[in-house]
Amino acid sequence: MEEALHVLNKHWGYQQFRAPQQDIIASVLENRDTLALLPTGGGKSICYQLPMLMKEGIGLVISPLIALMEDQVNQLKNKNIRAIALTGTTHPDEISDLLDNCAFGNYRILYVSPERLQQDWVFERLVQLPISCIAVDEAHCVSQWGHDFRPAFLQIYKLRDYLSGVPIIALTASANERVKQDIIEQLHLRDVQIFTKSFQRDEIAYITHHTEAIDETLYQIFSKTTESGIIYVRNRKKTVELANNLTAYGISAAAFHGGLSYRDKKNVLQNWLDNEIQIIVATNAFGMGIDKPDVRHVVHIQIPENLESYYQEAGRAGRDGQNSKAILLYNDYILSQFKQMFEQSLLDTHFLKHVFKHFVNDQQIAYGEGFGQEYHLNFADFCTKHQLPFSKTYAALEFLDRQGVITIKQEFYYKSYIHFLWNNEEIISYFKQKPIEEKLFLHIIQHYRGVSEIETAIHIKKISQTTLYSEDVIIRLLEEWHRLGICLFRKTNHDTRIILNEIREDAITINRTARYLTQQNQIKKEQYEAMLNYIINNQQCKSQIISEYFGEKTPPCNKCTFCTNQQPTPDILSFEKKVLELVGNTSKDVQEIADYFQMDVTLLIQKLESLINNQQIILDYNTIRRK
Repeated sequence: MEEALHVLNKHWGYQQFRAPQQDIIASVLENRDTLALLPTGGGKSICYQLPMLMKEGIGLVISPLIALMEDQVNQLKNKNIRAIALTGTTHPDEISDLLDNCAFGNYRILYVSPERLQQDWVFERLVQLPISCIAVDEAHCVSQWGHDFRPAFLQIYKLRDYLSGVPIIALTASANERVKQDIIEQLHLRDVQIFTKSFQRDEIAYITHHTEAIDETLYQIFSKTTESGIIYVRNRKKTVELANNLTAYGISAAAFHGGLSYRDKKNVLQNWLDNEIQIIVATNAFGMGIDKPDVRHVVHIQIPENLESYYQEAGRAGRDGQNSKAILLYNDYILSQFKQMFEQSLLDTHFLKHVFKHFVNDQQIAYGEGFGQEYHLNFADFCTKHQLPFSKTYAALEFLDRQGVITIKQEFYYKSYIHFLWNNEEIISYFKQKPIEEKLFLHIIQHYRGVSEIETAIHIKKISQTTLYSEDVIIRLLEEWHRLGICLFRKTNHDTRIILNEIREDAITINRTARYLTQQNQIKKEQYEAMLNYIINNQQCKSQIISEYFGEKTPPCNKCTFCTNQQPTPDILSFEKKVLELVGNTSKDVQEIADYFQMDVTLLIQKLESLINNQQIILDYNTIRRK
């Protein structure tokens, strides 16, 4: 494996593999079908990317996650590895050119969405490429018992008929025994080599804490340390609100959400990776493909919909093997929100038909038409117009996306598009006596490449912030240029892009997918109950609850909420009495009291809950005082 270690060091900068990466890579290099069950943070991507670099030809990666594909392609490019992605949102006109690039452009790794394999002409082009290895990421999606079943994955096995000698490696972070056997069967894996890493993360202390004082508890967690952390919240608005609150408390924090521009996302992420920002406050989309080893705290103040998601998000802590914490803060209101979200996620056939029919009628798609076409809508306006509940409607569209009926992508901010028809010299000459317009033109061509070659998306708000022209002025000028024929300009008021992956056949389409609804609802119910049990179960080690959920038996971790509560502590009455004595008639630093009891601050706050609820003491950020 000397050559493999050389490639690892050259492109990833590591001196050695983590267990069991080396054995997995050796299996793939020996052309063996391989199933790798590695918990999040276990380095799954290296297990298929590295052997693809060592083999002749191009590696094919099938993944359902557009954001992850885009992240990984960008990371590979940063490592000087030629990679390309063919996602479900790639416009049909671009696909042929991209596949030509794969055939003749010396690309080493090609990412595709499983839905693309269902298009005959794309499939035929793919199997003519010199494929060296096939990787199926998020392989649990192939199983009807998996937490994110996608029927499009069931077609992957057809590659075997045309690429019979090419090894397949299937990878997932979460699969019990039933799902594991289903993956092997559905992908037609032969003489498969199975590698499993324990789900127990010895370096992570899993903590659940009931508190009404969310902000104060967050302050306690982060005010005494400069170590890196992630806080997961429910929505974009909360990311900004909480990041601003933490900053006001003197804690370095920044919001990260889908509404940020690419440049802002890149800056925030880089500052966090460089430890110039301590805390990222984000929605659960954050973290895929991001490997920051020294995250010490991952805090949730929203409850993920299942333990698979929580384990993956919490597992972004402590990837360097150092002691870290995964903390879930909750109260009765957060629990009620969780229940409400669960109930809204349950769908029935009638509602699914209702949403789909409104969509195709709204877009004026005739029966038998629409295949491969791209449609745009403003999601909020769509729901309001047709009196549809927001959350449940989006759940219905997500379900249709997973079934391969549509591909949905939310842009989260309105876009405008421009294409200059005159050459730059002509435009500059025309604007010679028009300095305001010249400034706007120069800004656009400097910040948006390709505007003279193709229609290019521009961000009016960002242009306004930089040029200091109002958005109304910018739009008026661009519309005037359009009228004069200087450019083509169009502005949109949509935030959701949907591609129809099959022709419109309302009843046939919905009836075909509806058979999965009952099963999906049952899986969601089991997931809800398991997640709720993790939070409120005070009779078992939290780490054991997670391991048992994935079918593994592990010893108590001795560091989670349950285990630390079992450790010898003073009698609760004498403990509370001592706390009141220490506080006296003044304010006392929380860390000072924690040090006195030789106790972690988070655990101390838990044990003070009774005194706080009885209004005997007040927790005021970094101090405790009597009521």
